Amino acid sequence: MSGTSHWKGQLRLSDYYACWSGSVGDAASHRHFAAQAVFSDEKLTAIDASGAHLSGQCILIEPDTLHRLLPAPTAELWFVEPTVGFGPPEELRRRLLGCDAVFVAERARASFWESWLTRDIRRPLDPRVARAAASVDRLISTGLVRLADTATDCDLSLGRFRHLFAAEVGMPFKRYVLWRRLLIAFEAIEARYSATEAAHLAGFSDSPHFARTIKTMFGIRASDLLIEP
Repeated sequence: MSGTSHWKGQLRLSDYYACWSGSVGDAASHRHFAAQAVFSDEKLTAIDASGAHLSGQCILIEPDTLHRLLPAPTAELWFVEPTVGFGPPEELRRRLLGCDAVFVAERARASFWESWLTRDIRRPLDPRVARAAASVDRLISTGLVRLADTATDCDLSLGRFRHLFAAEVGMPFKRYVLWRRLLIAFEAIEARYSATEAAHLAGFSDSPHFARTIKTMFGIRASDLLIEP
């Protein structure tokens, strides 16, 4: 398989996952908060913390695990919020159930990916939480978004609403807001806003803050992910 040193492709985001489709460029060993699933029609290779080379058409990387993917001309990389409480979307569930996975983990056994497949699919949101989620998008460009700002119409104590929000959305409020910021920023970039304009629309303090968040979440430089497809 011939490699490439460049990232070129497209990133699509949801409220708790992102999917990169395209080439895999050169990268140093790194960790990122998101769990990662890598699929390819040809075998690709990841290097783990011990230096071992692990190859396959499906590589599952645990959250916060040191690794490096070797360059590849085409692949699909899924990045998943590891605190999410429900199972994978059906598209990804089918891929995971049908693959002979190679695990990259620093513990004795993989934990996130094995347990995630056992969880139920996402249910429709409680109407009160749906209203609160909509208010997040209205407030997000202002910068700080507090749980209390979204709970005013729900007639619940702040503690009860915090629990209800996490149970319904599947992750803590702050994590949900972060994913919404990323989604809004990338939608703005697709609409031809600059990275700086997109960062401000999504409530990041500036474009370096946006870039640092991408690096922390996905382990990839913003300049790589923002390449035109």
